[in-house]
Amino acid sequence: MAREIAVLFVVNATLLTMPARQSTTSLAVVTSRFRLGEADRVLTLLSPSRGKFKAIAKGVRKPSSRLGGGVEPFAEVDLALVPGRTFDTVTQVRSVRVWLGLRSRLSSTAVAWYVAELVERATNEEQPEPDLYQLLLHAWDLLEAGAPDWLVARWAELALLDAAGQGPELEVCLTCGRAPIAGEALRWDDEGAGIRCDSHNHGGALSSDALRLLRALRRYAPEQLVALTLPGGPQREVGGALRSAVTLLFGAEPKSRTFMDEVLAS
Repeated sequence: MAREIAVLFVVNATLLTMPARQSTTSLAVVTSRFRLGEADRVLTLLSPSRGKFKAIAKGVRKPSSRLGGGVEPFAEVDLALVPGRTFDTVTQVRSVRVWLGLRSRLSSTAVAWYVAELVERATNEEQPEPDLYQLLLHAWDLLEAGAPDWLVARWAELALLDAAGQGPELEVCLTCGRAPIAGEALRWDDEGAGIRCDSHNHGGALSSDALRLLRALRRYAPEQLVALTLPGGPQREVGGALRSAVTLLFGAEPKSRTFMDEVLAS
């Protein structure tokens, strides 16, 4: 009996001295999610102070869940989290900002998912990237305000490439270093990510209008370009050039790119 009491005392003492799991809070947005079991979801979250991390929203797919719409996409939320061995667990959600307008338009939603994937893939686990976080929110703000979907997609691609230190060369030829003159026909080098003189015969054709658009996307705030009207040709050229640059950055094309293109083309 004395031995059993001693063992019980040791167990209870151990439980009392074990540190309780401390709840933390984080400002974040949901960039992707997948189902877990019958009622849970695993969320991929981006936080300006924490970077990319995953958390479980338990029971969120139940109609009675208190978390419910709080962990839907296109919303910035304050989360209460309990650390776990693999993932944190979401215990409370408070909405800070919600982008309701872009949710109502399929084309804007497709671009919003695409930009979210770009930023998610460019952000490392548990490494804060506040500039990339703000880039994502800026893109959602533009879509919410009704900016052209193609413009937001192209601006976000180029801004992300520049932020990653992999921005394409737009000022001088990658081969000879010569700056092109106005109206000059050029070539776009997918592998080098930048322009080349047409005489070098390396890469696909790039018009002077497409180069002007690329430079404008880099030099001006997107709000200043909203009223810009261009023929479809330069837009398609710029889309193709930045598509190859993004693929070069990540080593594969973003999964949401094809769906976005299909929606914008319809």
